[in-house]
Amino acid sequence: MRTYNKEEIFQKIDKISIEKIEDQVITKYDNKVIKIANVSSRYEIFDIVKYLKDKIEIIENNFNITHYILSIKGGQQSLQLISDEVQIGGVNFRKCFYILNSTDKSRRLNFNSGLQSDKFYSIGKAVSMCKKHLKGVTKAAEDASVGLNGETFDEQIELISSLVGHRIKFSKIREVVLGNNENTPDINHRKFDAFKNSVRYESHYKKIDLTESQRRMLLTQSDRLNEIVDDFYLDAFLTFQIYMTIFNKQDSHIIKKETERIMGITQWAVRNSILESLGI
Repeated sequence: MRTYNKEEIFQKIDKISIEKIEDQVITKYDNKVIKIANVSSRYEIFDIVKYLKDKIEIIENNFNITHYILSIKGGQQSLQLISDEVQIGGVNFRKCFYILNSTDKSRRLNFNSGLQSDKFYSIGKAVSMCKKHLKGVTKAAEDASVGLNGETFDEQIELISSLVGHRIKFSKIREVVLGNNENTPDINHRKFDAFKNSVRYESHYKKIDLTESQRRMLLTQSDRLNEIVDDFYLDAFLTFQIYMTIFNKQDSHIIKKETERIMGITQWAVRNSILESLGI
């Protein structure tokens, strides 16, 4: 992570060169070939140099960019811009923008905005795009940033803030992560197992109180956990943090999907004050 310097970033970006010769895409950096990829006739060259510079200008006009991370490795180019801070439930978040492009077919073009803490980040709906490098990718990329302004993060901040001061039953979290379909994908079971392991980890630091039967339940593999016998409540905001931490090293389009998934707990969240009045 480096302190934001637009001139420095532009100098690095200008060293990127991408061209298509017949059925090959050739990526160069500082006039040196760093990747050659075979593509089909449907592949559309995307001017990532112009796109990155244009978006930096727009974002800079609307946000106070403080740091950036630029990565150019082989056929992948990514830029992360880090901006203003906002506090939610005692946790400091930074407003961030993520742009990811590939010229080796390994990744789709991504442009997302989200909130980042020290342990995880989440992606909202306001600015979001994930598109294959086929005909129409350039138009889709431009449309994704229409309306980018100071209100870009407002909806996401409001949704996450709505979790503070609420609790949710463990059984409802399970429904949100696994889904209601009879044939639950194995990947969803693995996500829930990872979540359960994190809950057990947090309980060791006294952030979560668990009974012995609840601890044993958390040790049971998700695909073998047919029902929740000893149900309990978890803090909704902490649940959100624990779940999103699982995906902190994933691409932004995956972060977006998992953000949308776990925010499904909002419909089941109950205010702490109500539960306390009931003696729960």
